[in-house]
Amino acid sequence: MKAGKAFKDLGPLKLATHATRGLIDGSGIDPGGLDAIAFGAVVPEPGKPNIAREIVFEAALPRSIEAQTLSSYCITGLRSITTIADAIAGGRIEAGIAGGVEWLSGADPGTFKEPTTGLLMGEHMELTCKEWKLPRERQDRIALASHRNAVAARDKLAAQIFPLEGVEHDTGPRDDTSLEALSSLRPVFQADGTLTAGNSSPVTDGASAVLLMSEDRARADGRTPLAFVRAIEFGAIDPQEGLLMAPAVAVPRLLERAGVGLGQIDLIEIHEAFAGQVLANVLAWEKGWKAPPTGSVDWDRINVNGGSVALGHPWSATGGRIATTLAYEMARRDASLGLISICAAGGMAGAVLLERS
Repeated sequence: MKAGKAFKDLGPLKLATHATRGLIDGSGIDPGGLDAIAFGAVVPEPGKPNIAREIVFEAALPRSIEAQTLSSYCITGLRSITTIADAIAGGRIEAGIAGGVEWLSGADPGTFKEPTTGLLMGEHMELTCKEWKLPRERQDRIALASHRNAVAARDKLAAQIFPLEGVEHDTGPRDDTSLEALSSLRPVFQADGTLTAGNSSPVTDGASAVLLMSEDRARADGRTPLAFVRAIEFGAIDPQEGLLMAPAVAVPRLLERAGVGLGQIDLIEIHEAFAGQVLANVLAWEKGWKAPPTGSVDWDRINVNGGSVALGHPWSATGGRIATTLAYEMARRDASLGLISICAAGGMAGAVLLERS
């Protein structure tokens, strides 16, 4: 939901509690069987530094559930998933919830600037677009595909949404978007730039939550997992080399460690901070930049249900949203492998490989 609209008076804790409670009720899991919750937020709620623990109280969950709050810019949601997945893999817990929330309606304007440089993320991306010579027309086509795919998937995506304040569908995707309309928009960050309101992700409020458990626990509960977490990787570069270019490091490293070629991936979810960033990340994979080339990318496998340009980007919630969408789509298609790639401020990135056996 676009910031300043339906959720503007709720705040992070209410959004996060709603997502968590919706996941528990929708999945039918007994809260008494949950061991831990890891939740993230880039913009904290005043007086609630450990929002994960407050969710336990607010959602009336057993107070024995351990809780941890994380913050890592746009990859916060993946960090939460990693925290729970690692605890399960290590045998410390059997089941937990990972999530993220962002209430950007209440964010200070300074929140949108890169601390190390003082530049807005869009200003950084304009530098990358110039360096990589990314055409405006190609960026607009990626944005158009994001909207068209999201509109086509509206009913599928609605099944993953727990209605709140009368909102039952994603409000961002536009069925009236066209290449002509997108090309008529003026640049936002530089007069001679290529980034517009149409090919950039909007500022939104939202929360997401993901249920993870060990295979033995899932079997004991009579559950069929949507997907398994096969591998997770994070990476970082100097922001001056391209603030949102760290996926060029994280994704090749993930694939190499998993022993998987990019051509073997059935579905790819690339977070769309900007359409130009998606294009730059893909070009870096294909050409090889700080890592060997990964091979060509099949664009028909990318963001088949739309991406952040259409759906919005509530920073910490994006990782959970993407993981959920990908897992459900893999189940629908009986796909074997799915890849998540998310760039983040600070010159960081996260990547996750999901698998269905």
